[in-house]
Amino acid sequence: MSAKGPWTGVSLEDASVLFIRTAPRAGAFEGAPNHARRTVQMSYELAAAAYTMEPESWIQGGWRDFSMLVNRSLTTGALLNSGASPLNDLTRATLQTLAKLKMSGLNPVGQILGLRNQPPEETASLKAIVMLKPQDDLMTVAIGFMGTGKQLGDWMPNLRMDAQDGLHLGFLQLAQEFNGFIDQIEFPFAAGELGRQKLTLREIIGMMREPGSRFRLWISGHSQGAAVMQVFIDQLLRQGVRPEYLCGYGFASPTVAHPGWPLPPDGYPITQIMNADDLVPRTGAWLHFGECLMFAPLDADRRQMYGAAVDEPCSREALRLLSRAQTAPETILQGLAILRVLRKQSEMTLRRVFGEADQRVLPEWLSSVPEWLSSLGEGSVLKLLDSLTERLTQGYAAVSGREVSPDAQEMAVKAWESLLVKYGLSSWMRALRVTAMLPHRLYRSAPGEIASYRYIVTQGWDRVKRQPAFSPRMNVMTVQAARTGHQARTMYPSWSNGRTFRQAVRPVILTDALPAVREETPDEAGDPAAAAARPASAPVIRKVTSGIRQLSRYASAFRLLTASRGSRRGK
Repeated sequence: MSAKGPWTGVSLEDASVLFIRTAPRAGAFEGAPNHARRTVQMSYELAAAAYTMEPESWIQGGWRDFSMLVNRSLTTGALLNSGASPLNDLTRATLQTLAKLKMSGLNPVGQILGLRNQPPEETASLKAIVMLKPQDDLMTVAIGFMGTGKQLGDWMPNLRMDAQDGLHLGFLQLAQEFNGFIDQIEFPFAAGELGRQKLTLREIIGMMREPGSRFRLWISGHSQGAAVMQVFIDQLLRQGVRPEYLCGYGFASPTVAHPGWPLPPDGYPITQIMNADDLVPRTGAWLHFGECLMFAPLDADRRQMYGAAVDEPCSREALRLLSRAQTAPETILQGLAILRVLRKQSEMTLRRVFGEADQRVLPEWLSSVPEWLSSLGEGSVLKLLDSLTERLTQGYAAVSGREVSPDAQEMAVKAWESLLVKYGLSSWMRALRVTAMLPHRLYRSAPGEIASYRYIVTQGWDRVKRQPAFSPRMNVMTVQAARTGHQARTMYPSWSNGRTFRQAVRPVILTDALPAVREETPDEAGDPAAAAARPASAPVIRKVTSGIRQLSRYASAFRLLTASRGSRRGK
């Protein structure tokens, strides 16, 4: 009997399907990864395995050479991959249990003190599972990167949004952290097959730079893990790894690249799977790497993914409010507004609300909040909210290049406060959970519900659609990262056949606040006269911003033409 994935039931035995390159699709580059349901479901199982650290199904499918990296603690080599015997099985089970304990949210006081005493770059806590599958004279190395976990330090890299080398600083640091272990990750079975005493991941990556390599690298991740996957693949390509030996699949990935990124973001061997209701893919920086596939759920889908609470009026209004935040600054602004509304509640009220949260449906990074709060002193909840507000404010400035507009923030706060006054705190918190948390779930779910991304890859895959890597609603503004008229000349890395890319970096485009578009009320829906009287703010904004962008292009072209004529005249 073949080994089946525990969440989708897909067979885990055949790794060859991962690297079948499909015929060129409209808008996709030649050699892009395939989007077969089986391939995506296997990638989903790999992303989930990074959370569970339970490789039993993979072992049954013939996968070998497991390694587990948790908070800079690596278990690899013969110790974890010894032969089958009662003693060896016990040793392997003990090591897996220790890895899970390191991932837990235990000792919350120690976590907070550790964050205070450590510099920001040392609070990263990457978690990953690595394995290898020999098949038909080829060997596929699989890496699953875990998303944000239960520990406070897991969340800190997400909030380090400054740009370094054009990338999100926090995700870049996590990728560099993993890169620091590739000399230590060992593959004893593969070494024996090659007649070597030892074989490391770095040596395998070196072999993947040459044609005819026996090795392939398949990487998957969810949320923060999908962001690390993108950055790590970018680094591998720049090191000369051949793209035909790589494929990456991301679920609910944040954006990773900042404005002015010189390479085509959809030219990577990466596939991004996203839920249109999920806020996380709209945060981070500005650009995803790879081809983006979006699932737009219908009401019937939402009931299965989020439960009956999605039909409550407060949840529907909150979903409409959040759906208008399409860029990282807009999404951060909504997060700041929610934190400010929470900050106005009493400490006792907040402890009660978080303590009553259903642990089965909270995302990993929030599931330990009640444990943190129960072991901390009075006022700790408000201090935690203040700390998050400060970090999000810094993140907004890093991504947008300016401070948060008080008027824009106040407008967002009033929108969330109106929901709170209208429906009460319990309904408001339930709506927040339904609209901001449940769309992001990978595999954990409550009875009667199906985790969002599990639903997409099992029941909604036929309805995913490709979308451009970068198409937000925009307004014009210049920031330090990209100046008007600045010319950037960049050589493509090895995977682009040495072509040269020349781009005039335009003013960075973003919006300071959500457009003041009022939702249609049921009365207006049945009254054409009332509907006609609604302010047409959205079309006007689009026309104005389109005109500004066109003028900017004409101005840039005029400056270049003037400079060219001046140089010919000897000026």
